[in-house]
Amino acid sequence: MNRFPYPQENDTIKKTEVLCMDFAKRYYEFLEQTLRNVYQSNKDHIQEAADLLYQTQCNNHTIYTFGTGHSHMIGQDLYARAGGYAKIYPIDEIELSLATHPTKSTQIERMAEYANVLEHLYDVRCDDVVIVTSNSGRNALVIKYVLRLRKKGVKIIAITSLKHSQNTESRHKSKKRLFELADIVLDNQAPLGDAGVAIDENITMGPVSTITGCFLSQCMIGSMIEKLKENGMDAPVFRSSNTDGADAYNQALFDTYILKKGNEYESLNESQF
Repeated sequence: MNRFPYPQENDTIKKTEVLCMDFAKRYYEFLEQTLRNVYQSNKDHIQEAADLLYQTQCNNHTIYTFGTGHSHMIGQDLYARAGGYAKIYPIDEIELSLATHPTKSTQIERMAEYANVLEHLYDVRCDDVVIVTSNSGRNALVIKYVLRLRKKGVKIIAITSLKHSQNTESRHKSKKRLFELADIVLDNQAPLGDAGVAIDENITMGPVSTITGCFLSQCMIGSMIEKLKENGMDAPVFRSSNTDGADAYNQALFDTYILKKGNEYESLNESQF
């Protein structure tokens, strides 16, 4: 019987063997091992990212998050929530999420020219930092937008799967993948295809990129907060709105920090595409 909780390289799993296993136990073991690997392989890079974010705040620049499809959830997990740093701004258009149709964001993330829309809406400037999450790191929109940002002097922190990205080709004409363009790369350790627990030879479940991506993003922001506090700087963090007294506290943070970044939603000119 296969003793591994998820597929190994060159491993052939028989359907009868897999079905007699406990999925919840195998998924737990897979997550436990993956999170351990994520921490051990990224701890130095987490500190590098925290240092960059700290300097960004010291110099009054802005921290943004960006991701498409399921990857947009990594930025959402940092934004305007209990334990969330108030001075983070998501580049988060609804078309890039799964909120309207499950394949809509898939099509848009392959459209390089949608980067023009993002540039129009968000005034990201030199020495700002964008935390970009893309598990595959290959899609045309992500690559074009990152290339545009780098040209303006924006710093990029990438959360991506090196196992996936290094084994797939870019969908952008530059042939670049996200990990090749970032200033700092955090590897979420997701396997090729993200899901890691085999049900049989045709079905694999148990994705990890959202869990490990959120872990990495929270680690770097939390480490940055420690640096801010150690140096006597302001570190505004939201409280749970479901705890007594939090509404007034949080509203003050919203009034102070949650401002619209970039241009107003005015009509786009065809010449911008």
